[in-house]
Amino acid sequence: MNKINQRLERLLVKSGFARPDVRIVVRNQIYVSLGTSLVIMLVTLCSRWSLAYLAGALLALVNFWALARIAQHLVYDQKSGPFKLFVIFLGKMTLSGLALYWLIGVERVPHWGLILGLGTVVINVTATGLIQLGQKKA
Repeated sequence: MNKINQRLERLLVKSGFARPDVRIVVRNQIYVSLGTSLVIMLVTLCSRWSLAYLAGALLALVNFWALARIAQHLVYDQKSGPFKLFVIFLGKMTLSGLALYWLIGVERVPHWGLILGLGTVVINVTATGLIQLGQKKA
């Protein structure tokens, strides 16, 4: 597991994640999204529901990756930062909306699989926050 962490850490640094705390949250999101998707797909033998979960988890991962990368840069650029964040947010929301429209409206994926896949962000942020809070108190 340590080798995987080191490889992923190098990938995140090369991708522009300069702050270690941001890398931890993004790394954990990768593990939660891809790990739970893999387990669910293996258990359900790649059912339509598990593919919907995978789609939601990947969409959540891409959005979280982009938001984390952008947010860490905007913290240091306070003059044009809020406007850039607003424009990028609108672009991300539009692309996410189109992806969700395609998944729900065109492909008719199972809704609960998609919703639970999108919920991996909530699980990750909550778990990572609690772990970091516990480490600061110890």
